[in-house]
Amino acid sequence: MTVAFAPTAEQQRIIDHPLEPLRVAAGAGTGKTATVVERLASAIGDGLDPEAALGITFTNKAAGELADRLRYRLPVLAAEGREVEVSTYHGFALRILTEFGALVGVERDLAVIGPGYVRQLLHESVGSEPYRHIDITALAHRIDDAATLGAQVAANLLDPGNIVAPDPPDDTWQQRMELIRILGNYQDTKRRLGIVDFGDLIRLAYRVVHDHPDIAARIRARYRIVVLDEYQDTDPGQRRLLQAIFGAGFPITAVGDADQTIYEWRGASLDNFIGFVHHFPRAGNKLAKTLALTTNRRSGPTILDVANGIRGLLHGGVTRDPLRPAATVDDHVGYGWFRTAADEAAWIAGEMWRLHVEHGLAWRDMAVLFRRHRSIAPVRTALAAADIPFEVVSLGGLIEVPEVADVHAWLRILARPDDSVALTRILLGSRYRLGLGEVAPLARWVRAHEPGRHDPDLEVPYPLMEAVDRWDEPDTDATAADHALIEFRWTYRRLLADAQQTTLVELIRRIIDAIDGWTEVAAMPAVAGLTARLNLYRFLDLAEGWSPLAGRPSLEGFLGYLDVLADEATAAELDTATVGGEDAVSLLTVHRAKGLEWDTVFVPALAKNVFPSKSFGFDDPRGRPRWLPYEFRLDADSLPSLDGRDDDVRARLQERHRQGELRAAYVAVTRAKRRLFMTGAVWDRPMRPYDPSELLELVRRVDGTKQIAWVAEPGDRPDAPSPVQPIDGPDPHFERGWRDLLRQAVDHPGPPHPAWDPDVEPARHQLTLMLDNLPTGPPPAPPPPPATSVTGLVTLASCPQRFYWNEVDPLPRRPASWLRRGAETHRRIELHHQGVRAFADLEPDAPPTGEVPGDARIDPFAVFRRSRFADVKPRLTETPIDLTLAGVRVRGRIDAVFEPELGWWEIIDWKSGRRPDDPSAVVQLQAYATAAARGGVVGDTPQRISAGFVYLGSDPAEEVLYRADRAWLEEAEERLVALASRVTGDEFEATPSAACFSCDFLNVCGPGRAHVAKGG
Repeated sequence: MTVAFAPTAEQQRIIDHPLEPLRVAAGAGTGKTATVVERLASAIGDGLDPEAALGITFTNKAAGELADRLRYRLPVLAAEGREVEVSTYHGFALRILTEFGALVGVERDLAVIGPGYVRQLLHESVGSEPYRHIDITALAHRIDDAATLGAQVAANLLDPGNIVAPDPPDDTWQQRMELIRILGNYQDTKRRLGIVDFGDLIRLAYRVVHDHPDIAARIRARYRIVVLDEYQDTDPGQRRLLQAIFGAGFPITAVGDADQTIYEWRGASLDNFIGFVHHFPRAGNKLAKTLALTTNRRSGPTILDVANGIRGLLHGGVTRDPLRPAATVDDHVGYGWFRTAADEAAWIAGEMWRLHVEHGLAWRDMAVLFRRHRSIAPVRTALAAADIPFEVVSLGGLIEVPEVADVHAWLRILARPDDSVALTRILLGSRYRLGLGEVAPLARWVRAHEPGRHDPDLEVPYPLMEAVDRWDEPDTDATAADHALIEFRWTYRRLLADAQQTTLVELIRRIIDAIDGWTEVAAMPAVAGLTARLNLYRFLDLAEGWSPLAGRPSLEGFLGYLDVLADEATAAELDTATVGGEDAVSLLTVHRAKGLEWDTVFVPALAKNVFPSKSFGFDDPRGRPRWLPYEFRLDADSLPSLDGRDDDVRARLQERHRQGELRAAYVAVTRAKRRLFMTGAVWDRPMRPYDPSELLELVRRVDGTKQIAWVAEPGDRPDAPSPVQPIDGPDPHFERGWRDLLRQAVDHPGPPHPAWDPDVEPARHQLTLMLDNLPTGPPPAPPPPPATSVTGLVTLASCPQRFYWNEVDPLPRRPASWLRRGAETHRRIELHHQGVRAFADLEPDAPPTGEVPGDARIDPFAVFRRSRFADVKPRLTETPIDLTLAGVRVRGRIDAVFEPELGWWEIIDWKSGRRPDDPSAVVQLQAYATAAARGGVVGDTPQRISAGFVYLGSDPAEEVLYRADRAWLEEAEERLVALASRVTGDEFEATPSAACFSCDFLNVCGPGRAHVAKGG
């Protein structure tokens, strides 16, 4: 049975059009998908084999919908397994590479990465080499710059190596070439990992068909008709790929709407759809024909009047092929200009309630569309206060939702114990309900141990978690705050153990259980509970769907992915609009709403320079290194001229940007079926009041629109921008609240900080000049060999399983105060000997081996002062070593080298604990002595070597010394080579010992637990 379909006259002309190049200008809501299906079905009905038809669209969702509708339209053929081939543009390129990629050096099983992983690899591609022209301290912005430039390079079928700067280059070109260097590193990383991104798919597929015309002819011969859907979203590289295969009169139909080209920031070229008639001519080089679809089956007449008005602004007052309603229906368009964004959001919430109660409109039939992510917050707060269920469809906004933000904070402190911001959020949150006065003792403890204050030997500041870990439980008279900290510490340690042995999704579920998240949700009113549950489910889905490029999904890797999503500049590109099936209002950006529709749509924040937005610099490649110069672009002839006076060029670029914003507004308006509300506000946290957007002024002029509110005068700037004023609980230290104290500090600042010395500024400036003049480093070296540390070899000798969880597949570890105690002891000994140590080396890279914690009553530094080494100046202190053993690079650092006699080196390693019963500890000394014997320590080779540990955790100090003669060194090197060869192996068995009692991984180690259960 076929679907009943009554085409309009416009649709029928397209369905019946001969098989030749054709452009279909399909306005919003005009039934283009149905028309495409019928055109393909008509061709098949006239004798065309379904396998000889190809449909290409932009997203997997659209491709799936097109394929389903074709199966429904052609059920008999579908039952026989004879179907039209449907693909995305990138999927079509992937099929070419899968079949013919070997011709350009591409494996058949290539892996494709998405935008999130692109930014992860770009971050890694920055490397440690110097950058003289770009500000690498603002790394997130530079990564976004590199991603933007890289997308343009790929969209124009180029490699980073194809971009050559003029001679001499100006400042912009110098910055651009450093971004190109990052992209070059990124290309090398992809080749090494055997992966490609979406831009590579098009570029490499084009190389196949361009360099091998016979392959293009073979692909072309498979089809007799091709339909391109959403063609306005394609980039120049995709167009050139299609031209190479289906040009020269092939019957190709391109369906799209130039006025819905809103993804130019992603590479889409307006020239593709506008220039189709020239790019794909008919036989005899005649221009392709164009047929229009203007009958809108979605929206009411007033909504379409607004949409046509926006198109008039877009085209200089002329509305070409205006949209017409398919039927006369009642619709409503309201507009309003409020005093504050809070007032605007409160009205939106109230109107939603009115529609829900009076008209029975389901929550899922309403949506709020935003131009920018930051505008979501006041509306989200107002809906929550009004008890309206909502779903934040933007993943960037999802991370800020309170219930998700709490889980995110727990993930952060489990992976990053020094994240004091996340810890503070948890302690002050609804679970533990501590006040600032109750957290103050912890903060005071941290301040008391600041570097250079009360402890001059401490160089690394303590995180707040250290204060929590060292906090002593009171014996009697415990307060509610004491009980809360006890509960937090116990929960944290339990979840830390869980993080070592569960999957990422299961860990999130256990966090939610541990903080009684589901209980909190169940205790909420029904609507608020639904909203919270939807947001938590979406976060779990995000974790479930995320997977790294290599290895298992790690907590740190997932947090890095969330950091990318949280970035305002990238979130719109990374998340995909997938509206859930629950009855809830959708909150999302305009760019994520394309292809969706609702009965009622609200478009807030329509203020001047907000929507249409103001652009700082536009896409001017003359002054913005992130933009590809026009001479490298395939659509250069369609772009504004950059010649002439700066003011004239800026005006042309500004108008181009404005047109893009108007196209986004057109998309937003045409998402509405029956009701459309367009609003804005004078005050939205600016220093100056806003003026109404030109979009609001347009709506006021359209016949039939209704005014909701219009504030003529801005009035005084409001004190509180948010709909709900936060209420602070009582605080024992700040009688009038911490906000009042902060305001006083701002209004009446005190004298400069005593640590500030204005004489330092000239020296800092001179150092900056010196650093800027350093030469650029050499090109990136090939991938380094496998590497580990001396500590890693000791761990491998002691327990291979522990080494695996330390270095191969790292698991989270508990912060241990005695590890810091050892680092502090080493630092004090260095200072005693007037040594120098790098800041980054204060934290050990793995739990120290070869010692056990000493008696806390014994000061290791005092024990050192009474030892024979205190009054002897060492030859070397904190000296690095770098060995290569069995192809593995082994690095470490010798604490001290003494020289009792000329040519005799006594290598000493300080241990702040007591001597353990661990025969593997000697591996550390074997590595140090081997490096010295090879001349790998400052280039000298001693005539005689001894090496030993000095344990300062017992009083007096205990020395364990070895004479490193030739036989001892030969045995040492043989053992080290055997251990190094196991670093890259795949066998890491557990070796239970006394170290199991203090091992961080005991919870996940069966043999270790059994050993401990037996008492060792």
